[in-house]
Amino acid sequence: MRRKDESKKSVILDFIDGYYNEYNEIPAVRTIAEGTGIALATVHRYLLSLKESGNLEYNGRKSISTKRIDMESRHASAPVLGYVRCGEGEEETEEVIEYIRLPESLVGTGEFFVLIAKGDSMIDAGVNEGDYVVIRKQNTASDGDYVVALYEGLNNLKELVIDNGRYILRSCNEDKETYPDIYPRDLKIQGVAVCVMHRLKKRR
Repeated sequence: MRRKDESKKSVILDFIDGYYNEYNEIPAVRTIAEGTGIALATVHRYLLSLKESGNLEYNGRKSISTKRIDMESRHASAPVLGYVRCGEGEEETEEVIEYIRLPESLVGTGEFFVLIAKGDSMIDAGVNEGDYVVIRKQNTASDGDYVVALYEGLNNLKELVIDNGRYILRSCNEDKETYPDIYPRDLKIQGVAVCVMHRLKKRR
């Protein structure tokens, strides 16, 4: 009997997770019963048992959340949209290369996209060529933020400096002759960098 009980519990958990993945919402108890072929009263009893064992949260009605759903809800899926220059700007392009999952504990909440760094003008901020830069999508930024900015039709990753209301795009590289400050007349903030991901290189 115990093996049969565990089997039905597994069926119920799998159905809840599968339903959430497909519809992005929690199924009602009646929906679980109809989808699994298990009697409504039995589903309710198993849900209470699963709650007691710590496998899910259930308030006796529709509020059901499994451990897997809790983990899913703490991640964001972000598209990798190609490259961003860390140096001279280049024309804005958008091409979805892939999607990656980002933990909320690392990047926070919001809508994100990812760009691959090109150039070395931001190396003193820890951004090297080939790094994946996670950008929170927003059209405003504060002094000192690292921003993806569109100016004069060109896209770039720079530090935003605000001096007496004037916007300056500044590289994070000691070579100021190669990477001078940019004083854009028309500036559009596309997002703020929140995280950088890169592969570790062997020392030898």
